Amino acid sequence: MRTALIAVCTAALLAATAGTAQAAPSPSDPSSTTSICTPDRTLSMFSFNGFQGHIGNAAALFTPVVRERTSVGDSNVLLLSAGDNVGGSPFESATQEDLPALDILKVAGVDASAVGNHDLDRGFSDLRDRIVPHIDGDFPYLGANVRKTSTGTIASPLSASTIINRGGLKIGVVGAITKNLSSLVASAGISGLEISDPVAAVNAEAAMLKKNGADIVVAAYHEAAGGDTASPSPQSTDFSPIVEKTSRDVDVVFTGHTGRQYSWRTRTGAPLMQAESAGAGLAKVRIGYDSARRKVCSTSDSLVPAASRVQSSNPTISAIQRLADDAARQADALGQRRISTTSSPVTTAADSTDTSYGNEVRNRESTLSNMVAQMYKDTLGRNDPNFIGLQNPGGTRASLLNRQVTYKEAAQVLPFANTLATKKVTGDQFRRMLEQQWRTDSGGGTPSRAYLQLGMSSNVTYTYDESRTLGRRITSIWLNGRPVDPKGTYTIGSGTFLIDGGDDFTELAKGARPVDTGKVDLESWVSWIRTRGTLEPSFAKQAVPVTSSVAGDGRSATFTLGMPRTGGAAPDTVDLTSREAVRNRSVTAYLVQNGRKVKVASAPVTGGTSTVTFAVPAEHGLTSGDAVVRFEFPGSGTVVRSQIRITVPTDPVPAAPVPPSTTPSPAPTGTQTSPAPTSTQTSPAPPDAATDPVPANATTSPAPTSAATDPASPDESGDVTSPEPKPGEPTGPVPVAGVPQDSGTPATAA
Repeated sequence: MRTALIAVCTAALLAATAGTAQAAPSPSDPSSTTSICTPDRTLSMFSFNGFQGHIGNAAALFTPVVRERTSVGDSNVLLLSAGDNVGGSPFESATQEDLPALDILKVAGVDASAVGNHDLDRGFSDLRDRIVPHIDGDFPYLGANVRKTSTGTIASPLSASTIINRGGLKIGVVGAITKNLSSLVASAGISGLEISDPVAAVNAEAAMLKKNGADIVVAAYHEAAGGDTASPSPQSTDFSPIVEKTSRDVDVVFTGHTGRQYSWRTRTGAPLMQAESAGAGLAKVRIGYDSARRKVCSTSDSLVPAASRVQSSNPTISAIQRLADDAARQADALGQRRISTTSSPVTTAADSTDTSYGNEVRNRESTLSNMVAQMYKDTLGRNDPNFIGLQNPGGTRASLLNRQVTYKEAAQVLPFANTLATKKVTGDQFRRMLEQQWRTDSGGGTPSRAYLQLGMSSNVTYTYDESRTLGRRITSIWLNGRPVDPKGTYTIGSGTFLIDGGDDFTELAKGARPVDTGKVDLESWVSWIRTRGTLEPSFAKQAVPVTSSVAGDGRSATFTLGMPRTGGAAPDTVDLTSREAVRNRSVTAYLVQNGRKVKVASAPVTGGTSTVTFAVPAEHGLTSGDAVVRFEFPGSGTVVRSQIRITVPTDPVPAAPVPPSTTPSPAPTGTQTSPAPTSTQTSPAPPDAATDPVPANATTSPAPTSAATDPASPDESGDVTSPEPKPGEPTGPVPVAGVPQDSGTPATAA
C-alpha cells in the first residue's frame, strides 16, 4: 500500500475507479478542485457487521485491529459496527442472553455501532433497558432514522450520530437502520417508533456534522446489497439510494445486513463496503487527510479476513479469548439440562455406507428434518393450514439418539443461529423448487451431492419419477389432501438460509414478501420441543417415487411405488432410513371419487417397494371420469395419492382372484407385524424397527374379487384435467395441473 498518496481531488476520477487506493473528493471545499491536497495525517477505519454473538470467532476477528493499533497507534485507528451485534446467536452466547458478546465488544474497543434489526429481536425495550445499560457508555448505538412517533425525536437511548476524536481530528459517525424494520421484527416490539428514509436521515445528519466542525464523516447503514456483488448497480430499491443519493458530506460508507462482502464506491466516490458477517472479516479504509486544507486527500479500501492465527500475546485479544472460553464453559453446563424425552430416536437418514446418523446422508428423507420443518409450520403458520414448513438437509446437523433430550443436544441439531423467515410463492414456484432437489453445477454438470432431500411439514406429500426429464420429475403435489394450485399463493417458512435460496434453491430466493421474524431457530426449536413433552417421530413418508401404467380404456392400472431409478440420484423407497423407522409390510389401494372411497387392491411391500394392479369395479357407485387412487401403508401411516381417469364397466368385469399373502420377513425382537388389510377399515400395524432398506422387486397383487366402499374424505375431490397421451406413448402418474409434461401423461382429476 502507498505510504504517500497525493492526487488531484476530483470527483470524476474517483467515480471511475473503486476498490484500490484513490484520491478523494473535497467535500469541505468543492470549489478548490485544482488545488494540491497533501496528506499529513492517516487514519485507519475498521467496520464489522452481523457479529450476532459469534464469540468463538471474536479473537480472530479483532486480531487485525489490534495489530493496526500497534503499528500506527491507538489514536489513528477507529473500530465501528454496522449493526446486528447480538440476536440470532450461537448457543454459547444466546444461552446467556448475549452478555458475553456485549462484554467482548466492550473489550475490543468498539467506538460506535449502528443499530441493526437483530439488536431489536427482543424489542426496542430490550435494547433500551438491558443492552445499552450493560454497555454502560463504552460505545453508543446510532439510529438517525429511528424516531418516536409521539414527538418526532430520536428514540432514546439511540443517538443520530456521535463525534469521535482521534489525534486531533473530529470524526463524525452517523448510523441508520433499514426502512424495512417492521417486516423483520415483531411489530409489538417497535410500537411507537417511526422508521424514516435512511439515506435522507444520514444526509441531513452529515450536513449538520460538517457544519459543526467534523473533519471526516462516516455513515454506518444497517442496509446492504443482497444480490450479485460484482457491481453496485443494479441492486435492490432499498440499497440503490445508498449508492446514488448519499451526499458528498459523507466521506466513507460502511454497510451491514446481508453479510455479502463487497468493496465499491458511491456516486460521489466515497468507499462503500460490507464485510462478511459472523466474525468472518472486516472492512477497512485508510484515509489520507490534509489538516491545513481540512480535506480528505485519499482513501484506500480493503476487505480483511479474520486472522488465521490470533495474537494471543496481546492483552486485548487475551481478554477476549478468556471471555469466550468462560462463556463456552457456562454454556456447556447449561447444555446438560434435560428438556424432553423421545418415544424413539429422531434422526437424520442413513445408507449402506453411513449409519452414524450424522449429517452426511442428505439425499434421503428423515424423521428429524421433517420434524424441524413441522416446527417451522407450527411456530410460524399455526393458524394457516396452507402454510408449508421446509428444512434443508444440510441444516440438520445432529440427531436425537437418546431417550433423554438435553438442551445442548437440541442446540446441536440447529447450530447455525438462523432466524425464522417466510416468503410467498406460487404453486408452480413450489413445484420448481422441489425440482431443484436434483442439482446441477454452473456448467450444467452433476455436483458431488447430486440430490438434496428437503424436509417437509406433515401437511405436504408429493410423488416423483426420476426417469423423466430434469425439471419435469415432480408428478404430483398435495397439500392437506388437495392438489396444489399452480396459480395459488402459499407461504413457506424455514430458516433464513433456505428462504434466501441457500443450497441453490433459487426459486425460493425469487419468492415474494420476505419476512425475517427475528426469532432464532434454536430458541424456537427448544421451545417447541418443550411444549411436546415426549417427541414422537413420524415414520410416514412424504416424498415417494411412483410410476404407473393405465390401460387405454381406463378400466385397469398398475402402479409401482417406492422403486428408485437404477443409477439415479434419489435413492429413497417408501421406507424411511432413520433409526428405528417402521418397515412397511403392506399397502392398500382405494379409488376415491365424489365422496366415496372404494377399496380396489392390496399388496405386500418388500424392501420398501410394491407394485399394485387393480381393475375398476362396476359396483359401489363409481362413475367414469376423474378419480384419485389413494394408497395407504398402515405400518408407517404413509399415504400416496395419484390422479387418474377411470372408465367404469357397463357390465361387471370379473376380477382376478387375490393370491395368498406373501409372508413378511420376521420383525425385530419386541415388535409385531400386522397382515395386509382385507377390508376398507384398516388398523395401522404396530411399528417395526427397520435397518437401512434394500430396494427389491415387489410381488404384484391383482385386484381383489370384490371391492369395498368407504366414505371418502372431502379433501380428495376436484376436477383438474391434463392432456391425454399421444398414441403409442407410455403412461405415467400425472403432475399437478400446470406442471410441464413429459410425453405419455393420461388425463386425470384431483
